[in-house]
Amino acid sequence: MTKNYIGVICDDRRGIDIASGIAGRGFSTAVYMTSFNTFTGEEQEVVHEAASDSGLLLIPDFESFIDALEVPRRVFMFSLDRGFNDKYLDQVLHMLDSGDALVNLCDMNYIQAGDIVEVQSAKGVYYLPTGFSRGEISKEAGLSIMPGGVYESYDAMRSVFIEIAARDEGGFVCAPYIGPAGSGQYAKMVINGLEYALLEINTEMISLIKFFCAPDNDEIIELLYGINSTESQSYFLEMFTDIYSRKDSETGVPVTDIVSDRVDYGQSVVWCCDEGFKLGMPMSVISASLELRFMSQLKGERIASSRLIDDIPAVQVNPAETREFVEDLRRAAYLAVLCALAQCFGLLRTASDRYNWDLDLLAIARTMQVNSYTRARSINRVIEAYDRHNKLVNLLTDPYFRKCASNYSQCLRKIVIRAQSAGTAIPALSAALQYIDLYRTPKLDSGIIQLSRDYVNGTGYERSDYPGVFHGNWDDHEQLLTQSRAEQ
Repeated sequence: MTKNYIGVICDDRRGIDIASGIAGRGFSTAVYMTSFNTFTGEEQEVVHEAASDSGLLLIPDFESFIDALEVPRRVFMFSLDRGFNDKYLDQVLHMLDSGDALVNLCDMNYIQAGDIVEVQSAKGVYYLPTGFSRGEISKEAGLSIMPGGVYESYDAMRSVFIEIAARDEGGFVCAPYIGPAGSGQYAKMVINGLEYALLEINTEMISLIKFFCAPDNDEIIELLYGINSTESQSYFLEMFTDIYSRKDSETGVPVTDIVSDRVDYGQSVVWCCDEGFKLGMPMSVISASLELRFMSQLKGERIASSRLIDDIPAVQVNPAETREFVEDLRRAAYLAVLCALAQCFGLLRTASDRYNWDLDLLAIARTMQVNSYTRARSINRVIEAYDRHNKLVNLLTDPYFRKCASNYSQCLRKIVIRAQSAGTAIPALSAALQYIDLYRTPKLDSGIIQLSRDYVNGTGYERSDYPGVFHGNWDDHEQLLTQSRAEQ
């Protein structure tokens, strides 16, 4: 039997699409779909037809799948199921030999990914935990991926990556080597956090338009088209516009009117926020977007409390001022997006330094922009910023970002004040305003916290007039405190 150059393990049609895209770039490809036997006969026929049309070899069991691959074997794994790695990763790795390669496109914790890299590298297996910026999956589009792991592993798969990857207008191949250990998964973790923030910011923008302007769905669609024609353009706004145009097939009611407000969340964004805490980096816009999802799950409590806490009457925008209000809101939301980007790339920069990964933030931004859910004009501004200065401490220090922060911060402030005065929750926009206000403050009123910690625990404090660490003589109640330099 003729052996296949690439193998793909998946559990749904999206995996078939990935395999089809790989096969379309000239690689003979075998597929093992783990869930195939749970499908109905009709569903299996659809999958068989899709595989046949793409020239894929669909394999019914794992052992036959491994046997159908050329040696050295080159395997891709993909699933959106949180438990897929737990079910199949060890099984796959157990079947691979020295010189074989596994590209894992599933989301997983970067520390776990790094541990597996180390173990498999010692066995001679090329394990590549790879971030996957999912977008359109087709032969024409190519994949935007972020492989991490040992560089030799990346080098072993480089020729495949070059062929199957998406490219930007400048010819950049969207499969750059990210760095050692689990850095590829780390980059994807941060991108997942950014996706949460972008979704929440756009949701809050639309919510405020509905709350203060009371437009119908057609008017919302028209406003979204207008907003998406500006610097705020993004894939998510395109998606929201399309969703608002859809109606339920049974009732004819706009689907946005009947959908539940409870939203699930993934562990990768929890890890992202945890990493911010671990490295001491503010991730407030992303954290606020995640906490909104936590609150969405408390449906019963929210309904009960709505009867106990009085509403604040809303003052709608004068129709003559609608255009101005929407533009203020657009600018506010756009600035919040820039804050989310600053926080995410700030975390990547800090992690790169802390873990000695030497991340190429420009390459990551370029990969995020092509065939990815995060694609937006704002990402182009990130690319330009790192092209100007690849060692930026914070994106808000870039001239473009700084100009937007200066020009749009009053719009954000007006919107946040108006929404909060009306009792409307806007966690992401509020967090963005707090982030800007904190970041532009040269002296915070937090020195008293240092003194309090020294008062209670003797931890010491720094002074603004002398270097070093000092302790206060807090037992002396009659005279001024005697301060002594702490032991260094």
